[in-house]
Amino acid sequence: MKTAETSTSLPQGFIDEMQTLSGMDSEALLVSLGKSPEVGVRLNGRKRSSVSFDGAEPVKWCPAGLHLRERPAFTLMPELHSGAFYVQDPSSMIHREIVSRLASAPSVLVDFCAAPGGKTTAAIDALPDGSVVIANEFESSRVGALKENLTKWGYPHVAITNSPTDAFRALSGQVDIAMVDAPCSGEGMMRKDAEARRQWSVGLVAQCASLQREIVADAVETLRPGGYLVYSTCTFNRVENEDMLDWMAEEFGLDSVDMGFPEEWGIPGGLSGRPAYRFMPHKTRGEGLFVGVMRKPEGSAAASHRKIRFNQRGPGLPGTDLVHSPESYLFSAYGNVLKAASPLLCSLLDMLPKKTRIVASGVDIGERKGKDFIPSAALALSNAYRRGALPEVEVSYEEAVAYLRREPAALPPDVPRGICLVCYGGLPLGWVKNIGNRANNLYPQSWRIRMNR
Repeated sequence: MKTAETSTSLPQGFIDEMQTLSGMDSEALLVSLGKSPEVGVRLNGRKRSSVSFDGAEPVKWCPAGLHLRERPAFTLMPELHSGAFYVQDPSSMIHREIVSRLASAPSVLVDFCAAPGGKTTAAIDALPDGSVVIANEFESSRVGALKENLTKWGYPHVAITNSPTDAFRALSGQVDIAMVDAPCSGEGMMRKDAEARRQWSVGLVAQCASLQREIVADAVETLRPGGYLVYSTCTFNRVENEDMLDWMAEEFGLDSVDMGFPEEWGIPGGLSGRPAYRFMPHKTRGEGLFVGVMRKPEGSAAASHRKIRFNQRGPGLPGTDLVHSPESYLFSAYGNVLKAASPLLCSLLDMLPKKTRIVASGVDIGERKGKDFIPSAALALSNAYRRGALPEVEVSYEEAVAYLRREPAALPPDVPRGICLVCYGGLPLGWVKNIGNRANNLYPQSWRIRMNR
């Protein structure tokens, strides 16, 4: 079969594979892979912002999602840095809807393959307040972006880890929802990522499937009876998708969950009789994505009881007054640094092997330096911060961009001396220390805007 000219740069083995998928309009699919990718943003459900995008259209399966007509200079939008929105492929926003349907009460969620954080933040927005999230990423090179994105999103009950997934077997029976956005052959990314086209091979598909089974086995072990596994890939073949769900059912006795998505969303079902969902770029406004939800039977091995540490606040610790509802946190002082985390999150992290690398947990409150207590950049962006605890100054767009470039800040004369919170559009960006004739910019060096693009 002859394919459109736009698909000639696709690997021939991939083209042949797509033509063998039953019920698939392979010609239309291959043509769609030669078109421009969709651009989407998802608004932060816990941060109210007036940010708007001209000509944006709603994403059918995500109330907080928007399709954009073109890609703006996101880096120069202060709202991005304040965590008001996340730039995300519209297809991947389905995780917000899935988690909202699965979590009717505060839950424990582990994202086993979390970087750069798009699906994790989508899940966070869907979880009831009081839920805790552990976001793990095996690749150390990707952890920095994950930490920055989750910090800016602002949900305080999150830990970030950088470990092999087998470390989480220590959480056996503790997890309500496990998300596995599995490393895959990347077929669904071929129209936005030339590397996905270059690296594709039949051997890569088999290699990915082997790794996916290892990760899934670790994730299943963590689930409580009745817990859910949300499995996804950004690829099209059956080996990494429907065949993987079949293997989960046969190997672990997991049951498929029909999410009941409406037909008008245009999400084709799976290629087998098992409930699953395919985002195909010739049918939906987004990149290629496969997602299936599996449930651990109630009759499986009983979950052990979660250990809960009693919340104890160190008397007189500086910085505890900067957090609202401090009774819901466990505060810990490490030298001059103060941290806060929910007791449940602390309990879960205590269960992990000592070799587990915990990159971040809860909220960094700040650090005592001499006679001063300097609040952390993470606290400024966290929903845990008690607004009004320190003076605030609202800045213009030009001033906000200059602040994000880490340039010296010029404040109005009526701003009090000392630590002040810089805000744009009503949302915090970070701290400055006002010393009168000038203000020291305390925005993290690693986050500063470096290019005008």
